[in-house]
Amino acid sequence: MRRVAALLLGLSMVGASLTSCGRGGSLIVGVRVGYPGLVTRLPDEGYTGFDIAVAQYVTRELGYRDGQITYTGDLAEADIVIGTTDARDAAGPYLVTSSDLLVRAGDLTISKPKDLRRRRVCGTVADAAPLVRRFGAAWKAAFLAEGNVPAACAPLLAKGKIDAIVADAPVLVGLDAQYPGRFRLCGDSISTSWYGIHARSGGTREEIDAALRRMFDDGAWNRAVISYLGVLAARYTTPPKLGMT
Repeated sequence: MRRVAALLLGLSMVGASLTSCGRGGSLIVGVRVGYPGLVTRLPDEGYTGFDIAVAQYVTRELGYRDGQITYTGDLAEADIVIGTTDARDAAGPYLVTSSDLLVRAGDLTISKPKDLRRRRVCGTVADAAPLVRRFGAAWKAAFLAEGNVPAACAPLLAKGKIDAIVADAPVLVGLDAQYPGRFRLCGDSISTSWYGIHARSGGTREEIDAALRRMFDDGAWNRAVISYLGVLAARYTTPPKLGMT
């Protein structure tokens, strides 16, 4: 009987060990395509960027292997969505940042939001909202070009069809990298954004927060900031406090 009990105990421990090695099935991670610096599409159809680095770390901590992960720009079909969110049930934040302005390098007439009163601006509905509240509906109708993603605005700025892009600073740095020497970041905060992770399945808020905490503590978060946010690294020397507000 003792031998049988020992054998059963050994089998149960092996089963527990195998379960802890990873989760079964696949996981679809929703990412925001068109937000360079955070999410950049590669020629091989893969993705890179700060959001991707966070997603890779978190999903591994949740027990998923790389081969089980699929990334999609269709957020509706995703099990986990990573990016800006105000959802109270979202994990994080893994980044707290501000929106800013990107202008042509030689245009010194724009340095602050107030300089945009009679200038042409491009941005998403969400990114442009603070400017619309400031300048009003008439300004919106006359001067705002709404883009579905920030990346859609960059060619317009390069061709001189608009005067500025409004978006979160990490995204503007990503756009700037695609047009070396042609743009400059104004460096004036307009509004604050919290980046979190919303899980529909594949993990709980508590599990994701625990994974982010480990990423913060072991230095992986700081390394990702340096690798993907480049010139903004000095702004993000300390991970944000977990707990969406």
